[in-house]
Amino acid sequence: MDFFLAQFEPLVGTDFTVQTSQGPFTLKLVEAVEHPRRGLPEHLRTPLSLIFDGPPDVVLAHDSYQIAHPELGTHVLDMAPVLPGAGAPGRGPQYQILFS
Repeated sequence: MDFFLAQFEPLVGTDFTVQTSQGPFTLKLVEAVEHPRRGLPEHLRTPLSLIFDGPPDVVLAHDSYQIAHPELGTHVLDMAPVLPGAGAPGRGPQYQILFS
């Protein structure tokens, strides 16, 4: 399935379920943004990144996870931990899914 910014913009602020070896966890989508194409050929997708807030007591490794949302269904996607945004003291870990 191809994913586009228009699919994720209305879902910012909603919860996604991630299946892990430790059980399911809830991640909140906090940002969905397209990145500049910088000369990419037209047949290639516009890069898109999703940033999620995770639970403060768990840090997930960079891996492929089964991720579900009622609006999008369930998909296996590559997700990596990233540094939390500036000015976010006390925030739990954040994660990024990048479509390029």
